[in-house]
Amino acid sequence: MSSMKVTIVVPTYNAEKFIIETIQSCLNQTHKNLSVVVIDDNSKDNTLKLLEKFCDNITIIKNTKNYGLPRNINKVILDDNSDFFIYLGHDDILSNDHVTIMLNEFEDDVVAIHCNSKIINGEGVVFDYTKNNELQLLKTDRIHYELAKNNFISIVGMMHRTDSFKSIGGWDSSYDLYGEWLYYINLSTIGRIKYSEKTFSYYRHHNSNVSQSLYDDSKLKSFFLYKKRCRMLAYSKCKNLTLIDKLNFRFINLLEFLRSKKSLRTLNKIIFK
Repeated sequence: MSSMKVTIVVPTYNAEKFIIETIQSCLNQTHKNLSVVVIDDNSKDNTLKLLEKFCDNITIIKNTKNYGLPRNINKVILDDNSDFFIYLGHDDILSNDHVTIMLNEFEDDVVAIHCNSKIINGEGVVFDYTKNNELQLLKTDRIHYELAKNNFISIVGMMHRTDSFKSIGGWDSSYDLYGEWLYYINLSTIGRIKYSEKTFSYYRHHNSNVSQSLYDDSKLKSFFLYKKRCRMLAYSKCKNLTLIDKLNFRFINLLEFLRSKKSLRTLNKIIFK
């Protein structure tokens, strides 16, 4: 696997606080047939200035306006000539041997591999794992049913076959801040998604995470509709479900419906008060 070309794509937006540590973790990889592509989504801070110190070792793409996460990932990977790629948040970190370990985990029928993460806060303090390995293995074995309930796959440190990404058209760009859940469902129809316990990444958790903005009032409705679409699509691909499985799925959807109504009522009160 040492000859395989790997691209790490790092979308950035106002990333000045953590971007140097993130890029350095990419350049420190033991796997050497590797390129790092940073696509900046029209940052307003010093992100691009800080990236200049790496200009001899990375490729920098500068957007003149904000395109959103899915379009930026598609822009890089759909035209990329790598064998595999990793999407890395502009504040997340990879251990030095992460790419090497993930490459060695691939088998012929595997289209992507996800792994665990440890939380690292804004001050650099490392906490425990975000996932339970045993549970992740069990869920991955029943991937369509588990994705019909929720997105249990963490994209942090996940490695993907570039050709597989291209064959399904990448991420659905109609969602500006998310899209990986839908991508996993589509990807799982053309090959096997695997879970590895042999490595982990570092997921930066702080107040300005992109995931925090998914719960902003202005985005709640589209986010709930997106989750409903993902659940129904994954459920349509399930096979050999028991009665308990079917009842559990209906119960989860009922809870999500009630949650969405409560959230949207709160939103309406804010708008029309």
